Amino acid sequence: MSDIDDVFALLGFGKMQYIVLFACLVMQMWITNEQMGIAVVIAGASCELEIVDYRVAWLMACNFGSQMLSCYMWGELSDGFGRRRVILIAGLTAILLSLLSACMPEFWSFLVLRTLQGFFISGSLVCTMTYLSEFTKVSLRPRVQNIMSYAIGLSLIYVPSLAGVLLPLEMEPIGGWRILLICNQIPGILGLISLIFLPESPKYCLSTGNPEKAMNIMEKVCRLNKGKDVTLASLGVDSLTQPRLRPSQMVKDRCHDTKNLMTTHARFMCIFFFIFFSLSGIAFALPIWMLRIRVLVSHFEEPQTICDHLKGVRPERSQECELGFKEMMDPIIHGFVVLGLFVLTSVLLICLKRRIVIVTYTVVAIAGCVALNFMKHPDLILASFFAIIDPPLCSIRLAGSLLIDLVPTHLRGKAFALISMLGRCGVLITSLYVGYTLTHSCLVTFNLLILILLGKQLLSLKMYILPKENPQFAAYWCCCYQRMLKLEV
Repeated sequence: MSDIDDVFALLGFGKMQYIVLFACLVMQMWITNEQMGIAVVIAGASCELEIVDYRVAWLMACNFGSQMLSCYMWGELSDGFGRRRVILIAGLTAILLSLLSACMPEFWSFLVLRTLQGFFISGSLVCTMTYLSEFTKVSLRPRVQNIMSYAIGLSLIYVPSLAGVLLPLEMEPIGGWRILLICNQIPGILGLISLIFLPESPKYCLSTGNPEKAMNIMEKVCRLNKGKDVTLASLGVDSLTQPRLRPSQMVKDRCHDTKNLMTTHARFMCIFFFIFFSLSGIAFALPIWMLRIRVLVSHFEEPQTICDHLKGVRPERSQECELGFKEMMDPIIHGFVVLGLFVLTSVLLICLKRRIVIVTYTVVAIAGCVALNFMKHPDLILASFFAIIDPPLCSIRLAGSLLIDLVPTHLRGKAFALISMLGRCGVLITSLYVGYTLTHSCLVTFNLLILILLGKQLLSLKMYILPKENPQFAAYWCCCYQRMLKLEV
C-alpha cells in the first residue's frame, strides 16, 4: 500500500497538474474580477446608480457578509460531496447572478443581486485552492499556489484595461459598466468548462472511503504524466492510502469533524483566524477605497497629504462620472505591481520559508501605513497604498498553503472555510470602518491599521512554534494531540 503523496512525487508535476493549474488560475482570475475588480465597476456605475461613499461601504459589506455567512456551509459541502462538484455548482450560480446584476436599473436591486452573488462565489473561493493543492506534491504546494495567485495580478490588469475602453463609450441606455461586468465573467466560464473534463480530487476520494475511485483517478494522472503505456502497477503501486484518514465510523459524522478541528487543531486555528481577518480586510477592502480616493483628489493641484485633501470633501458629492484611461492608470499599474510581487514571492520561496516571507511582507505594509501620514507627492502616495495592500495580498496565499499542510484532508474544506469566513468578516468590518471614518477622521482610519498589523506580526512570529514545514513532523504532532485527547476522555 503506497502513500498518495509518495505516488504524486513519483509521477511528478506533469500534464494533469498543468491542466488543473490552468483551470484553478482562470477561476481565481474570475473570483478576483468579482471581489476586487468590482471596485472599477462601482466607480463606473456611481452616477447612474447614485453610489455615494456610505453606499459603497454597504455594497461591499453585504457582498462580503454573505460570503462570510456561507463559507462554512461550502466547506462542509466540499468535505461531504467533493471539491469539484461544489466549484461547478456554486460557480455557475454566481456567474448567472452577476449577469443579472448587470441588468439592474437602480441601486437597491443591484445590491440584492450582488449580495446573493457573494453567497455563491464563496463556494469557488473555499474549494479552488484546496482542489489544486490535492493534485500537487507537498514540496511544491507553496510555489504552485503562489503561481495560481498570478491570476490576481492578471485580473487587476484585465479589469481596468477593459474599463478604460468601455467606460468612456456612450452606449445609452446600456452603460459601459454593464458591459464591463459581463466581460468580467469570461475567465469564470473558461474555468468551469475546464473543470467539467477534470476528475475529483483523489485525496478527497480516499478521505471518504472510496479507494477504488482514487486509484482510477491516479491512473489517469499516471497516463497523462508518464505516457499511455505506463500504469500504476508498472510503477509498483497496487493500492493507495494517506496519513490522518478520518476513522471509518466517523465518515458521516460532520459534527465530530468540526469538534475535532476546533479542539485538536485549536492552537494554530486561532492564530490563523486573526491573520486572515487582518490580512483580508486590508488586501480586499482597501483597493476599493484606493481607487475612489485617487479619483476624488485627482483634481487637486496643490501637493498635500491624503488626509489634508479629504478635509473639505463631502461624502455625498464624492462621485466622478467621467472615467477613462487616465483614471484607470492607477489600477492598471497596481495590477502590474501585484503580478510582479507574486513573481518575486516565487523567487523568494526558492531560498526562504513561507513564514519568513510573511513576516517580511508585514513589515513593508506597516511602513506603508506610516508613510501615508506624510507623503504629499501623488506618486509617493500611490506607492504607499501599494505597500499597504499588496504584501498582505501575497501573504494570504502563503498562510493558506501553510494551513493546508497542517490540516488532514477530511478537515481541509472546513478549515479553509472557517478562515475564509474570518477573512470575509475582516473585509466587511474594514469596508464599513473606512466608509464611515475616511472623511471624518482620516488619520485614525489609516493609523489604526498599524496596530492591527503589529498584532498580526506578533502572531506570525508565534507561528514559529507550530510544526515545522515537514509534513511527517506535522502528522506526528497532530497524532500526539489526538492521543492526548483520547487520554483525557
